[in-house]
Amino acid sequence: MYARMNTLIGDPARIDEVTHYLETTVRPFVEAQAGNRGLAVLTDSTLGITVVGSYWDSAESMTLSEHAVEASRKEAAELADGMITVDHFEVAVFARRSRPGPGAGIRVTTIDCPPGEVGAAVQAFRETALPGLLKMEGLCSAQMLVDREEGRCQVIAAYETAEHLAASRAGVARLRADTLARVHAQVRSVGEYRLLFTTVREGGTNSLTQRWTDLWNAGDREGWQAMTDQSAFETRGPGGFRLAGREALDAEWSTWHDAFPDNRITVVAIYGDDNGGVLEGRFQGTHTGPLVTPAGEIAATQRTVDIPFCEVHRVQAGKMTDSHLYFDQLEMLTQLGKIDA
Repeated sequence: MYARMNTLIGDPARIDEVTHYLETTVRPFVEAQAGNRGLAVLTDSTLGITVVGSYWDSAESMTLSEHAVEASRKEAAELADGMITVDHFEVAVFARRSRPGPGAGIRVTTIDCPPGEVGAAVQAFRETALPGLLKMEGLCSAQMLVDREEGRCQVIAAYETAEHLAASRAGVARLRADTLARVHAQVRSVGEYRLLFTTVREGGTNSLTQRWTDLWNAGDREGWQAMTDQSAFETRGPGGFRLAGREALDAEWSTWHDAFPDNRITVVAIYGDDNGGVLEGRFQGTHTGPLVTPAGEIAATQRTVDIPFCEVHRVQAGKMTDSHLYFDQLEMLTQLGKIDA
């Protein structure tokens, strides 16, 4: 998924007129363009700043829409008696626990880094900042947008209310410092806004699978389970493991998190279409708790494992309906010291 971020700075007295135009005229026009995945409009009425983010299936659809939206952009600037700057991004991370509603508090942090280190910045965000953000009270969603050529990143975090946004400042500052310590990057700006509306839809099965993984790594059991259709969900694994419904979700989560509390999934690749997808990854963790298997329980060995695996999902109406897990049981038993290499 890709995003075009339009930042309009104008007369604060005209912001209501501008946002009315955006919601009633610009929104339906942009959403009718091929490949559009919705809009989000943020405002800082005190400073007269309006941020309009339009989201797209591909870089091509975003580029092709540029000419069509040019006139609307110009008219919005005239209404605001101001000027617009436009940035184009790839949506590298999109994690949503719930959809933020009108009035939600939004923080936008712009970060600059050497173009060659954007990938490292994304990894640092996934591994350090995102798990902490997803545990914060009131957090609805977190995104990381990147311009790989310019070395520019934007982190957008949405909270249920302005009060939740304010309460998160100290914790976010610590997460930001810890994350930036891992990469050569610096904060360019931090802005806080009120959400006027959002209609942004996530970017298909691949995005869904990545979010499934992000929530797992963050230890967000509730958010992870909320991504499924629990009435239809079924999980299968090696050794004849097969369960359905909420019991399946509880078993899949508890089996691995109880046995490997520090576990982490590293994504190797994600493949998908409209009906489902495949996650190829590595499961890494330290075996400090009992591992329940179809053949019996394996007591903690204190050994660290790094197991390649594949997980196949089916998807309906934006929800996971089943999970089929494949991994080499002999490899796991070898790494746990239960059989000779």
